[in-house]
Amino acid sequence: MVVGALVLGAVSPAAASPAPDTFADAVLYSAMHPDVSLPGVNDVSCISDSEPVVLVHGFLENSYDNWASLAPKLVADGYCVYALDYGAPEGVPFKGLGSLADSAAELGAFVSMVRESTGADKVAIVGHSKGGTVPRYYVRFLGGAESVSKIVALSPPNHPTPGPPADEALGRLNEGSDTVPGVDYTTVVTRYDQVVPFEASLLTGPGNTNVVLQDVCPANTVEHTGISYDPVAQQVVVNALEGTEPSAVVC
Repeated sequence: MVVGALVLGAVSPAAASPAPDTFADAVLYSAMHPDVSLPGVNDVSCISDSEPVVLVHGFLENSYDNWASLAPKLVADGYCVYALDYGAPEGVPFKGLGSLADSAAELGAFVSMVRESTGADKVAIVGHSKGGTVPRYYVRFLGGAESVSKIVALSPPNHPTPGPPADEALGRLNEGSDTVPGVDYTTVVTRYDQVVPFEASLLTGPGNTNVVLQDVCPANTVEHTGISYDPVAQQVVVNALEGTEPSAVVC
């Protein structure tokens, strides 16, 4: 099955690729190997007692450079993991372009395909940066609340920041309440974020848990692009997926 440049199917060992230690390493690798795939990801033969996990990359990122560290860990933990590349023509290595609405529509089509392929009633979504805001649009405006149980967002731009006028869609997304009933939200941020001020990520609506990494591990200094590679943030993600206390991590 295909959505854009993405193929869902059985994953062979030959598809496995190295898991870089840093985001910068993964960016370089994905630029040099535009057809690289995440090991164990998008395998519809996967069987798990847990809901499928859908990974959503950020702006000017791709599924490989965003998730080359976290995805294999989730697979090793027994999750069936799926990841899409959205928001760019095929062959463009850095994606996540386009409006929130268009990006959310691509995500919705991908989630529908994952549910159809796996028979799952709902999926859990983990997103980074813009990829943490796109699922919010999907569940609020495109019917995604019927298909999504959890949204775990790493450093998402949820509220306007100083500079250019805020996107109109972002303003509408926060009207009334910034969460949707029936969906559990976990918002993971770092005080050292140099792209999105961490206060602009935090949600206030019911059903959300905000986790500031430095409140959990004061010596943590991870920044925006590295948060999906950070061992503490990764523990928070897994705890959120499992429904356990997000702050119960080892520093």
